[in-house]
Amino acid sequence: MNPSTSPATCQTPRSVSGTAQCGHSTLADLMRMLCTDTTGIPDTQQAAEMAVSLRRVPAGATLIHMGASSDALYFVCSGTFKIFRTDEDGYEQVLAFAGRREVLAFDALCMETHPTAASALEDSTVYVIRKVELHDFSRSVPAFEHELQRAGSRALGRTNELAELMAAVAAEVRLARFLLLLSRRMATNGQSPRRFHLRMGRRDIASILGVAHETVSRSFTALVAARLVHVSDRDVEILDMDGLKAYSRSTRRAQDEGGLVRARRPASPLAMVQKAQSLCPLAA
Repeated sequence: MNPSTSPATCQTPRSVSGTAQCGHSTLADLMRMLCTDTTGIPDTQQAAEMAVSLRRVPAGATLIHMGASSDALYFVCSGTFKIFRTDEDGYEQVLAFAGRREVLAFDALCMETHPTAASALEDSTVYVIRKVELHDFSRSVPAFEHELQRAGSRALGRTNELAELMAAVAAEVRLARFLLLLSRRMATNGQSPRRFHLRMGRRDIASILGVAHETVSRSFTALVAARLVHVSDRDVEILDMDGLKAYSRSTRRAQDEGGLVRARRPASPLAMVQKAQSLCPLAA
């Protein structure tokens, strides 16, 4: 890659929010990252000459503050973010998780302030495009408008994903759907859909599923006991993809329909659950 267009290494001090400017990349770099179809990667001289900021966000730092002025869109280059809303009583409700190629702050595109917040679950980097630049970029490089629409569509899709998770009654069914969602994202990014590392802890998973964090541990135990998944700390392996998909389609409580878990368990469920608990120490 041409040194003049490659992302710069972060060396500047952190800002108050904990993020740091990494220097400048280009619109061509951003579009190559967003475009999953390698045959359609734009390589126009104009895009290569348009500067885009690249920002480093350390694990635990907040990139977007709820209620803060909205002046930019952020495209995740590396890492993982959680998107959340904090209630007046201080309760943090996780709404989504966003990774590579996904856009943050799209929900504030036509608003003056951010309705949600976003913080990094691991060391991450984001491309930053200010709202005032969007029109010029789209007009000068029409292909960028297409990539922006695709990124916006994925952001809107996260709302549907949350609705799908919450449609299930049983907590273990919600968890099964959540794991399949992560699996699909891994496949989209060219990674293994069966083996992946959870970037989020059980409290964040519990928040997005709408259950207690202790329930998340019991739900993992149930899926392990059913031989659908194997869990070691935050490392997850899907052992039976078809079985997990079949189980995720349930909208009733597991005990109401007999279901997959009961059919797969041995004669002594308690013994299996106790054994599974020793194999499933999900980290907080």
